[in-house]
Amino acid sequence: MLIAVTTLMAIAPFISGNPLAKAGIQQTLAVAFLYGALALTYDLLFGFTGLLSFGHAIYFASGMYVTAILVNTYNWNFYLAVLTAIIFTTILAALTGAASLRTTGITFAMVTLAFGQAGHVVISRDFGGFTHGDNGLPINADRIPQFFIGVVNTKFLYLLGLGILVFIYLAAWWITESSAGRVFAALRDNEQRVSVLGLNPNRFKLLSFVLSAALASLIGAAMLVISGGGSPRFASADTTIALLLMVILGGPVTRWGAVLGGILYSVLSTRLTELSQGTFFDSLPHIIKGPLSEPAFTLGLIFILIVMFAPGGISGAYYRARFKYLNKGK
Repeated sequence: MLIAVTTLMAIAPFISGNPLAKAGIQQTLAVAFLYGALALTYDLLFGFTGLLSFGHAIYFASGMYVTAILVNTYNWNFYLAVLTAIIFTTILAALTGAASLRTTGITFAMVTLAFGQAGHVVISRDFGGFTHGDNGLPINADRIPQFFIGVVNTKFLYLLGLGILVFIYLAAWWITESSAGRVFAALRDNEQRVSVLGLNPNRFKLLSFVLSAALASLIGAAMLVISGGGSPRFASADTTIALLLMVILGGPVTRWGAVLGGILYSVLSTRLTELSQGTFFDSLPHIIKGPLSEPAFTLGLIFILIVMFAPGGISGAYYRARFKYLNKGK
């Protein structure tokens, strides 16, 4: 089923007369696919391993900024720059992860937040003159593959986003179904039991931390191409919190739930922003129009409703409905 849907979505941009053939929708979905993939990397850490990190965004931004700096400043080959960015992020995650994992619980979350905020400050304050601070860091269009340039080639950005999502999904499936993935799940459920079995919990936690960061950096490099440049907002704690909301919205642990949550959150954010800037809410009373015209309020309201009426997110609601249906006649 997933293969058929993915194949259909891959060929749809090349068939005229359908919504996916429009450049605007292709761009929106390209970004949404990457956020779906990024939410899945966060789910690997939060849902599958039980580690609540508030610094995941810095590894996403690391892939973006290191690639852009190497391409723009040092004229590196784009693909080599991406590979180097992933290696750099892996080392960064190993160092910060090892330090963070010396703590547990809420203290761990706060330490990862501190590392994330430190990275955000480095980017936004432009230390060294590499990041251009709050102005952002646009990628040199002459140094990236030319089939990604121009409105007419938006379909290739769409395919890039879809391709990265498929790759991350397969990587997450392989990781979570491996023997290490089973240890991740055991750590989430009962860390003491893992220790009793003679395994070192911190080693597997660090492995999960590093793998999720490395995958996030790849997504960051892809976002650099699709968005046209880096921005400090990609490294902010707000981005990590948004990833947490995406995972809870779609449902942790199921893999497809995190992806769906990421895509829905991204599309809703874009559409609600467009609606708030238009005349869509003008006919409503001011007491209603005011809050609804703020995308953050509407997204927060949706999140509250999901938590109240669909614990476990969208995927949790699906599995409960499926269970009731299968047992209806018994």
